Amino acid sequence: MNREVNNYGEVVACDFCNFGEETYGGVMIGSYAVCGKCCDDRGYYKDENSSDVDEVFDTSKTFRDNVLEYREKTYGTRDAIQIITSW
Repeated sequence: MNREVNNYGEVVACDFCNFGEETYGGVMIGSYAVCGKCCDDRGYYKDENSSDVDEVFDTSKTFRDNVLEYREKTYGTRDAIQIITSW
């Protein structure tokens, strides 16, 4: 078994547009972090499109701050860590 661990530090990017770090708000859809602009564009703040949303971020904070806080709360670290295991 091979295991590769990559630590990308405090890198934050929207999983939809690969940008959005300085937008406000955002949501989590499963393991995907979606920035405030993409949420506005796709209507994720509206009731009819919110069924896929697992968590709505604070719209008074930047997407970056929200994602880093979410990582800390969920994983105990603000770092983006990728683990690839192959057999």
